[in-house]
Amino acid sequence: GAEELALLEQLLGLPKGNKYGVQGERKIPVLQTNNGPGLTGLMTIAAHLVKQAKKDQLLGSTVEEKAVVQQWLEYRVTRVDGGSSKEDTRIILKDLNVHLEDKVYLAGNIFTLADILMYYGLHHIMVSVT
Repeated sequence: GAEELALLEQLLGLPKGNKYGVQGERKIPVLQTNNGPGLTGLMTIAAHLVKQAKKDQLLGSTVEEKAVVQQWLEYRVTRVDGGSSKEDTRIILKDLNVHLEDKVYLAGNIFTLADILMYYGLHHIMVSVT
């Protein structure tokens, strides 16, 4: 959560200095903002950072791309972060394999926030696979 957001900040070229914390048993990331209430949740904070970096194209260019990006961000939080068994991992990797058969990136032919956060979410799994 918080480590991924710090990596995303760096990737986006944002200055360091955001204060991240976690809340609850599931350690949901929280960003304390200077002007207003804190932001809660990986996807909410990640989208905020993308907009702060003025790289809105990472959220998708067309209505359809934006919907697909949101779909994969939701998949990341509900399935990838929620999956813990070997069977969950097998299903997740199978889903990705099928989806990416005829695509370069998750949202088609453009690199988006979904690709970044899925990479961060799956990296620890992929390094342990033979």
